[in-house]
Amino acid sequence: MLPETRAVPGPVQCIEISGADARAFAQAQFSGDVRALQAGHWQWNAWLDPKGSVRALMHLADLGDGRLLALLRGGDAPSLCDSLRPYVFRSKVSLRATSGWHLLAGAELAFGTIQSDPDSIGFGRGDRSLWLRRNSVPKDENDQEALRLADIRNGWPTLPPGDHAFLPPALGLEHLGAVSFGKGCYPGQEIAARLHYRGGHKLRLAHLRSGSELVAGQPMSPAQPRAIVLDAITTDGACEALAVLEENAGSLQGIEIIRRFDA
Repeated sequence: MLPETRAVPGPVQCIEISGADARAFAQAQFSGDVRALQAGHWQWNAWLDPKGSVRALMHLADLGDGRLLALLRGGDAPSLCDSLRPYVFRSKVSLRATSGWHLLAGAELAFGTIQSDPDSIGFGRGDRSLWLRRNSVPKDENDQEALRLADIRNGWPTLPPGDHAFLPPALGLEHLGAVSFGKGCYPGQEIAARLHYRGGHKLRLAHLRSGSELVAGQPMSPAQPRAIVLDAITTDGACEALAVLEENAGSLQGIEIIRRFDA
């Protein structure tokens, strides 16, 4: 039975990956090690382009019946499906952008686990849970803000609006466990490995607090065009944000760097 939940407004972007070769396809395309994903669980994962930039960021779930479900963190599911299909070739894989889900906040559920029934899917986040449910429910913006604030403080990024190219270190993919360096080839693998072993990329994920408003998808200031805000929310009279910053960025005027998220 679905535990008590509260609605979280906003569109839900999901992709269902099914067929006999679903896991093999995901293993070949995504940056995380799908072999480590057990049935009834979810993991962080991503899809990179050949230059190593993150095209999609997701919670990838194994629903336990041969289907994988990618709950996207930013981006457009139909467009992503269209981009993935040319890589199916002769594999027995079906890609479908799912619709009709509503996003809800729920009680605690063990981190990385999945609970599901025909009309709902719950993603365990430890002290709370995130649910997809088909039935229409009233919206509650307070729950949306609580989830977003928890994500910001935990260093859980969402791809922001706009045409941005982020390499894995900028989004903390190692910190999330969303990139593997030992599973073999996948798009962008060579670039991701080079950055991991040799370094050289100077952008990192950070949790900030600002006395002024920060806007998702926008640079923090004209003087720092590569410092992009991923998400921001006002709480207790201040703006808390998750942003991509220069690695050596020191004190910023009116902005406190609370935590940096490295590997």
